[in-house]
Amino acid sequence: MNNLIITSQGILQKTDDFTLESKDSQVIYEVLRIIDGIPLFVESHFERLINSFHIKGMQMDMDFSEFKRAIHELVKLNRTAVGNVKFEFAASANESRWAFQFIPHSYPSHHEYQNGVSADLLFAERANPNAKVIQNTVREMTNRMIEELKLYEVLLVDRDGYITEGSRSNVFFIKDEMFYTAPESKVLVGITRQKVIECLRQLNFELVEKSLSAAEISQFDAAFLTGTSPKVLPVRLIGKLGFNTQVSVLQKLMKSYDDKIYTYIEKAKAEDQFC
Repeated sequence: MNNLIITSQGILQKTDDFTLESKDSQVIYEVLRIIDGIPLFVESHFERLINSFHIKGMQMDMDFSEFKRAIHELVKLNRTAVGNVKFEFAASANESRWAFQFIPHSYPSHHEYQNGVSADLLFAERANPNAKVIQNTVREMTNRMIEELKLYEVLLVDRDGYITEGSRSNVFFIKDEMFYTAPESKVLVGITRQKVIECLRQLNFELVEKSLSAAEISQFDAAFLTGTSPKVLPVRLIGKLGFNTQVSVLQKLMKSYDDKIYTYIEKAKAEDQFC
């Protein structure tokens, strides 16, 4: 049921109107995936969270052990071993507040991993892309576009015409067995993106980090998204442009990333870190 949340005020019953946001607050957040009761890559998520605080010039009065312990307690309270947990920290001139809660999730189906998903382009960009801060204007625009066009994701295009990232994901392209993605300075560096790049290196696949214009993506063989919920997800369409979802290097990468998840979860269980 996922109806209990852990907050700076204690354990609360989740309500539909619960929010930390207010007109004068800044909200930094992080979303982690729970698999078999284990928060996946929790160390990396915490490092990114701290980086977001530094970028925004804010202070977080919680260390890694407290952060991890709160997630463990949330999993126990809700008796939920699978799902997505969101951590939010809101700060205003007068106070700061934080909360851990399970949020609705939608994982791709087997069919979508096999056949890919559809996306389209939106000319919009985030301020401070390296900080995971709630930005309502971009979020509202992408949500509306996804709903109206029945898309899985929207890819953001900056003022210079370059594709940066998805609204909730990072995006990669493949051409002649070489992988391409936007440089770190242009995107929110997703944890899945980091782990995928580790997989590419282990597989000895070449990665080029460069900005790609929306006008040139028709030259590429394949495209895929990376993120907490999608993992490594092939893209079938961007607008009306079709891409191959079955290229062998993409299939190898998907297996490599799934293996990395399995290894992490099994190691965490063996070390009894969260149980």
